[in-house]
Amino acid sequence: METSRLNSFNSMTARKSWFRALCPAFLILCIIGAGLPAQAQIEVGRHALGFRFAERDNLPHGVAADALHIFVTEPLNGRVAVLSRITGSEIAEIPAPPGGFLLPFGLRTDGSGKLVILDSGGFPSPTSLAIPRVYVYSYTRTHHGFSATLRRTVTVNVPVIFSEELEVISPGRYVISDSGFGAIWIIEPDGTVAPGITPQTLNPADAIPILAPCFFPPGATVGGIPFRPPGDFAPGVGALGTDGTHLYMSGTCRGGVSRVPLAVFSDGRAPWERAADIEDVFVRPGGEVGTMKGLVFNRYNRNDDSLYALEPFNLRLVRINVETGERTVLLDDPVLFNFPVGATFLPFPGLGEMVITSDQEHRLAVLNAALTGDITTPPFLLTKVFVGPSR
Repeated sequence: METSRLNSFNSMTARKSWFRALCPAFLILCIIGAGLPAQAQIEVGRHALGFRFAERDNLPHGVAADALHIFVTEPLNGRVAVLSRITGSEIAEIPAPPGGFLLPFGLRTDGSGKLVILDSGGFPSPTSLAIPRVYVYSYTRTHHGFSATLRRTVTVNVPVIFSEELEVISPGRYVISDSGFGAIWIIEPDGTVAPGITPQTLNPADAIPILAPCFFPPGATVGGIPFRPPGDFAPGVGALGTDGTHLYMSGTCRGGVSRVPLAVFSDGRAPWERAADIEDVFVRPGGEVGTMKGLVFNRYNRNDDSLYALEPFNLRLVRINVETGERTVLLDDPVLFNFPVGATFLPFPGLGEMVITSDQEHRLAVLNAALTGDITTPPFLLTKVFVGPSR
C-alpha cells in the first residue's frame, strides 16, 4: 500500500515538473497562436514575459478588462474603446454620455457586465476647478455584437483640482482621488458624494502630508529625457488599488505606496482623522523620483497576494510584497513600458495575465515643461504581460 502511494506521489511530482518545464514554451506557442505578429517585440524576465499586444493611434490611459474585452480610455479624444481580449483589435466604442466625455481617465469593472468610467472633467486649471463625473454602464456581448447602455451618472460637485483615479471598494460604492488637494472622496450607491479622507479645510496648513502635493525636485529624467512638470507641481495621491481589505495609494510627491483599511470609510470619525490609519507599504528610496501607477492585485489567483505596480519614471513593472515592502522588478523595457500608467489583470488559469497601457507623458510638451514640442513615438502601445507565481 505504502509503495503504491509513493509511486503515485512520484508520478504526480514528475507531471508537475514537466508542466513547469513546458509552461514557458507552451505559453509562447499560445501567444503565437493568438495572432502575435512575427516581428513583435518580446521581453522575457525571470518572473514575467511581456510583448507588444496592440497598437493605438490615440493616446491611451485607463484600462479595465473581463474575460472577453479590454476597455481603454482615450482622454485626448474623449472616447472609450472596446478591444478584443484575444487579438487586441477594436471591436466597439462605449457610447458617449449626453454632452460627451470631457477627459475620460480611469476605468474599473464592477461585477459582471458593468463598467465604471471616471471622467476627470478636464485638465487642472488655475482659474476654475474641474467637475469630475462618474458614469456607470451596463454592457453585453451577443452574436449581434457589443452593446452598452448608460445606467448612472454621478456629478462630483465638491472641491476637486484633478481626479486621477477611481476604485471599486464594494458593489456600487467607489472612491476617487484628488491629486491637487490631496484627498479621497466616496461615491455611495445612491449617488451621494461624501468625504473619505480629506483635509479639514482647504488651507495648505491643514493638508494631509501623506496625501498632499508638493514641489517637484529639479534634474529629473525619464528614459534619458529631461522631465519637469508644469509649475514644478508634484501631484499628491493619484493611483488607487484594493485587495478587498485595504485601499492602496500612491502619488508623485511622496512616491512609494501606502494603504488604509477599507473599514475607515464606514466609521464615524471626521474624514481628516481617518488619515491616522494610513500606513506605508513601500517607501520610495532616497534619490528616486516619481510615482507608482496601475496599482492592481491578481484577483483571479487566490494564492497571489502581491501588489503589482508600474513605475512610469523608471519605465518598468514591479511586484511588491505588501507585508515586507520588498520590491521585485518584473520587466524593464523603454518601448513596452513607455511611461506606463494603467494596468489590469485578465482571467487566466495558473499564470497572471495583464494588459498595460503607456501614454508617453514624458514626451508631451503639455505635461513636460522641459520640452519645447512633442517628441512622441507613435503608435501608442498596449503591452500584454504574463507573470509567474509570486512564491
